[in-house]
Amino acid sequence: MTYSKDKLIEISVSKLKKMGFVHVTKENILKDEVYIYHLKSFMNALKGQYENLDVAIKELFSSIDNKGNSVI
Repeated sequence: MTYSKDKLIEISVSKLKKMGFVHVTKENILKDEVYIYHLKSFMNALKGQYENLDVAIKELFSSIDNKGNSVI
């Protein structure tokens, strides 16, 4: 599978909705501290599985960092 920042966001939105966060969207997942916390947790658990996944995670974390949020 080819991973991208957008695909990881899509996966995270789906996972958060299953956890009961019914208002999470692709548009707000990188704006809410609680959503970001869980997204980072999901991504940290996936690190090291595939090289292209790690590249996409790094890109996603970089975009979170650029929005003024710290990376866990």
